Order: sequence, then C-alpha cells, then structure tokens
Amino acid sequence: MAYVELHTCSAFSFLRGASFPEQLTEVAAELEMPALALLDRNGVYGAQRFSVAAREQKIRAITGCELTMEDGTPLPVLVANRIGYKNLCELLTQAHLRSRVKGECAVKWTELPQFAEGFIALGSARILQNPDQRAQFLIDSFGRENVYVEIQRHFLRGEDRVNKTLIDLASEFRLPLLATNGVQYAKPYGRQVLDVFTCIREHTHLDLAGKLLTQNSERHLKRDAEMRAIFRDLPDAVTNTERLAERLDFSLENIGYEFPDFPVPAGHSMNSFLRTMVLFGAQQRYEALTKKVKRQLEEELALITRLGFAGYFLIVWDIVNFCRENNIMVQGRGSAANSAVCFCLGITPVDPVSNHLVFERFLNESRKGWPDIDLDLPSGDRRERVIQEIYRRYGKHGAAMTANVISYRGRSAAREIGKALNFSPSIIDRFSHLFASGDFPHTLELEAQI
Repeated sequence: MAYVELHTCSAFSFLRGASFPEQLTEVAAELEMPALALLDRNGVYGAQRFSVAAREQKIRAITGCELTMEDGTPLPVLVANRIGYKNLCELLTQAHLRSRVKGECAVKWTELPQFAEGFIALGSARILQNPDQRAQFLIDSFGRENVYVEIQRHFLRGEDRVNKTLIDLASEFRLPLLATNGVQYAKPYGRQVLDVFTCIREHTHLDLAGKLLTQNSERHLKRDAEMRAIFRDLPDAVTNTERLAERLDFSLENIGYEFPDFPVPAGHSMNSFLRTMVLFGAQQRYEALTKKVKRQLEEELALITRLGFAGYFLIVWDIVNFCRENNIMVQGRGSAANSAVCFCLGITPVDPVSNHLVFERFLNESRKGWPDIDLDLPSGDRRERVIQEIYRRYGKHGAAMTANVISYRGRSAAREIGKALNFSPSIIDRFSHLFASGDFPHTLELEAQI
C-alpha cells in the first residue's frame, strides 16, 4: 500500500502555504501518490483548482479543511461524502458570517456535533491539549471510526515527547494513528518562500523574525519510502493513510449542477416555451423570416434542447425583461451576440445572421459547462435591485454571487518582498519598479506563487 498525504495546505491558505494546488498535484504525481488531500485554512477556496489539477495528473483529489476553533486551535477535517461537503460549507459559512473582522473565522466547539456527519477528524497535538476531554468529545461528535490521531515528525526539539503522548492517547482510546507531514510547500525549497510569507503576515523582516520562521524544510511532499523510514516504528500509521483515503470517495466532480427550473405556463415544457418565445421574438425582430433565419433558429434550438440549457436561456430572458419593465438599463454582450436565439429573446441587440457571426463560438456540442451570457447593468442601487430580485425569485440555494480570488500585482508583491528582506525604502522603490503593475514586455516577472 502506498502512502497518501492527507494534510496539505496550498497558497489559498493566505501567506501560510507556499505552493499552488497545481504545483502540489504535479509533485504528488511525480512521487506516484494515488491520492492527495488539500486542507486549506478556514475555507475550500482552492478545492476547484485542486480537483481539476489532480484530474489532469491522474491522482484522486481529497477535499478537507483546517478549521480554526474558537480557542484558536486548528482542527483538520476530511470530507468523506457529499453530506460532509455540504456540512463543511454550512459550518464555514456560519463561522465567517459571525466574524466581525474580514478574514477571521472561529468555529464553536458546541456546533461541531450538528455538522459532524460526513467528516473524518484528525486529532493533532494542539487539539488534544486536554487529552481526555478533547479525545472523548471528538469520539462522541464524529464517532470512533471517524477519529484519527494525527502524528507528524519534522525532527524538531521536543517533538518526540509530544508524539509519545499522542501514541499513548491513541492506545488508551483505541484510536488509529495517522502519519502526515503537515505539508506547506511542494518541494524543500518552498521553505524560503514560506519564510518570506511569514514575515509579510507578521509585519516583520527576516532579520527579526527569529522563532516565527520554520526551523527546517521538512514540510514538503515525501515519497512512500521516506515516510515509511521516518515511521518505521509505527508502520500502521503510514498504512492507515491509504486505508483512510479509500474511504473518502467524495469528489467535486460528483456534485454536478442543475440550473433552477424556470416556471412555464401549463401545457408547456421549458423547451417548448423557449421555442414559443423565440419564434414570437423573431417575428418582432425580423421583417421577414427567411429560410436562413429559420434554419439558424432551428439549429440553435435543437442544440440547446440536446444540452438541456432551455431553462438557462429563459432565466436570462426573464432577468432582462425585469430590467426593462423597471426602467433599468441592461445589455447582453460577449459571445452571446453570436446567437440568434439571444437576439430574438431581446438579450442581445445584434443580428448574428445578417452579420455572419459564428454561433459555435458561443455554444457547441463539445463545450463543457454552461454558456456564458454576460449582462451589463448600471452600478449602484439599480444593479442591487436586480440582484435582490434574483435572490427573491430563486432563493438562497438557487442563486449566488461569484467569488473572486484577489491576488497581488507584480509591483505590490515586489514591495512586500522587499520589506520582508529588510531592504531600505529607496531600494524597495527601485526594486518594485522593475516589475509591472500591468502587462508590459519590458518588465520582469515574479514567480507565480509570489
């Protein structure tokens, strides 16, 4: 059986992980790991990119999270199934909404039991500071079969004493040991990047950081043979990683997504109602329905029906109608202008037939995911009115705002690095101007993770 790393964080644990999900999965594939778990801090921000990267590398992605509890201790959890993922998302949402400070998150111990289904909990040294009470609490909350005692060896002073306590605790409560490496970077040289990140996070520089920095570069992905050598006295702790990984069959690919059904009049399906509204709109848009127009509409409607996208087009059409009925400016744009269906529904203003636009640029059989219809709206209250109307019609489980991950631009990242390296203000200024704040060919590039 091959070792599986079940405790890894990425750069999505802001300033606490030094590698992107793509870098982690690439190295895991090089090490011939069958699977890899990503447990970023207080969120599943990197889960989608991690899942895609793992599929490309032909390894299995395991989803998890490192929860920050109300007393500041971290609780690593792994998602076992779809219910577990749902519970994790709800738990994180509640914890973040309670926080008054952006970026902070504190999960209450008392709320864990109600969200525990579908989780595997890893009892680490910090979690088990009050061994008897915490161990029994985890067993009562998650079930004995879903609690593991996590043990790590990074060759640090005092580590053996802590691990002996964990081994004794596992024996006393009849809990299995689980070897992990608490990975924070893909390869050993990532430690240097992490030290810079630590200085940025703690608002200090390398000359003064001292004990804030990691003591060595052991927190990287390691081969099966290396982990077995490190835990030669605890072979089951390594074997348990693959046994546990086999239990964790949840994948983001299994979630799928179903667009909310659009309510249609009696006697209609979404497909038939879309056809009716498109043909009605065509009569308004075209002076005469030529054979070319009819053929284009039939081809588009047939493809939309095959792909099951009728409800999507009707919902966008409905949003556009709401805007116009309430004197809110709205305009469809982008590749949707290549669609005669969008033109007839009044979503876009350009006739793609007379302008010889290629529909397949917007939608085709090989396209993965939903078509992209962008709507431009005015800013301020009118835009917010449209958003709230969408929430009212489709509910909190049928509508959501898109989350964006904000990252440093080259110049600002260079300034932060200069501070971490204790450069003088004048040098930082000269250093940062070597890097672009936009995409210019005459400037330098930073490493991707920076």
